[in-house]
Amino acid sequence: MSNRGTVQKPLSDGEILEFGAAVMQQLGRGIDPEKARYYIGNKSQLGKDLRKLGIHQMPEFDSAEWERFYTKRFSHSVDLSGMHVPPKPGYSCRGIVIIPGVTNNIVFDACTKAFKSWRYTDDLNTVTDVVKRPDGPYVVWVRDVVEADEEMKDKSAEDIEKTGINTMTLKERMVLELKYFDETGKHLDIENWTLCSGSRGSGGGVPGALWRGGEFGVGWCFPDDRDSYLRARVAVS
Repeated sequence: MSNRGTVQKPLSDGEILEFGAAVMQQLGRGIDPEKARYYIGNKSQLGKDLRKLGIHQMPEFDSAEWERFYTKRFSHSVDLSGMHVPPKPGYSCRGIVIIPGVTNNIVFDACTKAFKSWRYTDDLNTVTDVVKRPDGPYVVWVRDVVEADEEMKDKSAEDIEKTGINTMTLKERMVLELKYFDETGKHLDIENWTLCSGSRGSGGGVPGALWRGGEFGVGWCFPDDRDSYLRARVAVS
């Protein structure tokens, strides 16, 4: 076993299958039917109990802090015990928690209550995601930087989609803005735009977010637009 804090190579799909087969081989048919059926219907509790055994690795993450955040900003009482948390990258990053039921419009409205904001359309719920995310509450890791990722400049949403890079959605970017403001009283993307290439507008446009002139803004661009100031944020989900 590696020491705590050591960045470990994630299990391959083959290793995961091999481990699952080994567990089933050891369990045989001596599984308690009542407990098995309980966990089938309570998968989040299964994950919680596996973490207690040290089998399910959970990166260091303050879920209580995020429960307070959602209560404060959205009046949502949430239980994040069964949340999907991917392995934390080895570089400096922060985790963003997204919960079901909180729409793009709800997040934007929370932004307007915290600071001046504008958007290119009255209905941001017409924006949909083109990247895969878990159905339940989840964490997405992004670089802990003020300006969107330098390495992603001059890459259009089409370029990103072709290469299969996982990037932030509009909702994730707006939640990041709120959380960063709560922690620092400051804002992100003062000089550049976050190209939210994980999402698309109803007409195929790509949303983006920035801070300009004392306001948080949600704008859009074409899928093939590329520039040094248009930068996606790489996501690990």
